[in-house]
This record gives sequence, C-alpha cells and structure tokens, in this order.
Amino acid sequence: MNLNKIFLINLLRLARFDKPIGIFLLLWPTLTALWVASNQLPDIKLIVIFTVGTILMRSAGCIANDLADQSIDKSVKRTKNRQLVLKNITNQTAFIFLLSLLVLSFFLVLQLNMYTIYLSILACISALIYPFFKRFFIIPQLFLGITFSFGILLAFAAIQNTVTFEAWLLFIANLLWVLGYDSHYALVDLEDDKKLNIYSSAKTFGKFSPIFIIISFISMYLIYFYFGYKNEYSKLFYFFLILSSFINLYGLHIGLKNSREGNFKAFKINNYVGLLIFLSFFTQIK
Repeated sequence: MNLNKIFLINLLRLARFDKPIGIFLLLWPTLTALWVASNQLPDIKLIVIFTVGTILMRSAGCIANDLADQSIDKSVKRTKNRQLVLKNITNQTAFIFLLSLLVLSFFLVLQLNMYTIYLSILACISALIYPFFKRFFIIPQLFLGITFSFGILLAFAAIQNTVTFEAWLLFIANLLWVLGYDSHYALVDLEDDKKLNIYSSAKTFGKFSPIFIIISFISMYLIYFYFGYKNEYSKLFYFFLILSSFINLYGLHIGLKNSREGNFKAFKINNYVGLLIFLSFFTQIK
C-alpha cells in the first residue's frame, strides 16, 4: 500500500468514516425535522444540503474532539488507538482538515436563509467547545444533547424561517434521547473516567445510571406521544414509536449488567431507534 493511500485512510479514520454510527445518530433527527417542518417531501436540495452538512460537521466534531483530548485518549482503553494518539496524523494536518470541513459546511449553509446561517454559527461553536465540557461539567451528555439537536432547529429555520414550538418539542425530545444513549456510551468508559479528572453522566450517577437512562427515554417518548396526539397522527405513528421503544428496552436489558460490551451494543442499536422514530413521522406526512 503506497503512502498516499495510507495517509488518506488515516484521515478518514480521524474523521470516523470507518464508524458511521455517529452520522446516523445526527442524521435521523435532522431528516425528521425536515419532514415535519415541510409537512411534505422536502425540497431535494435541502435534503442534500442537510445530509452532506451532517456528515461534514460530525467529522469536524470528531477531529476537534481528538485535538482537545489527546492527553486523555491515550489513557482510555477505547480511544488509545486513535490517529492523533498513534501519531499517524500530525496536529497541524488535523487542524487543516478540520478547517477545510468547516469551510465546506459553511459553503453549504450559505445556500440557506440568514436566520439559518446565524443559527449554524451557534451550532458550530457548540460542536467545537463540547470536548472541553467533560473537564468541568458533571453531565457533559447534556451539552452533547444540545449540540446533536441543532440540526432540528436549523431544519425549521431553513424551511419556515423561524423556530416553532414544534421544533422545540423535537429538540427537547432528541436531547433526552442523546442523554439516554450517550449514558450507555459513558458506561463503557466508566472505569477509565474514574482514574482521570473528567466527568460523565455515568460517573456522576454511578449505580443510578440505569435509572437516569430510563427516565431520559421515558421522557422522550412522552414528548413524542404528546406530539402525535396534538397533531392527530394515525396509529402507524404510535406503532413505529412503540417498536423503537422495544429496542431501547433490549438495550437496557443488555446494559444493566454494566458490562462494557453490553452498554456499547446498547449505544449502537440506537441507530435503529432513530430510524424508527424517523419512520413514525415520515408515515404521517401527506
């Protein structure tokens, strides 16, 4: 394998293209918001902009996280083989790649209205400063939930040029979903986090972490059920929601033993939860 190909592979790994789960966890709620805000099939241009933008910003967020966390990552079992820790990519190269992704993302946003552009700046700042929250904020998953939910506000801003009450409902529901699934993820690193001066919901709540996850998921579903009731959605909406809840229940079942493997699997299957929630709304759009 030639050096250029190795370099490209390392860059793609730095941006987590080999682990697309994060893209889907961001994309499903964003697509849901596009459909709800449009109340019909969204403009194809918007679907492309938000899909590509989600991929670019997720990649940028991963690089920003790795640049900020090198000293931490080398001491954590799950992250000790990341590209910057292994020195496969230099900090300078990573920073240039990060800036390139941000410029491309901003070019996409420039195709939208000014309100969306202003909101996108806040979303970008949120993504870039999130990695530092685990150093002082006892539940950094809360700020991650805000960061991961910005796509919902941007979708409504792009289509309706405002952020409606429905947008905020979807925003809060998604934030609660992030709190739940990322707490599963936090349990994977719990033992390493205890040794380091960093915080997570798993470290903060300890043995009560499963209860925190359950409350987060239940609260999310209550908002979605209210949303469906308010908009007089059909039974198909509730069918997909209930189906997604069974996946969450399975995740809780395999994660209750607090095993690294069980909680990591519980985190990953939330990709299917997001898909089913998207389908629940998709089926209601005429």
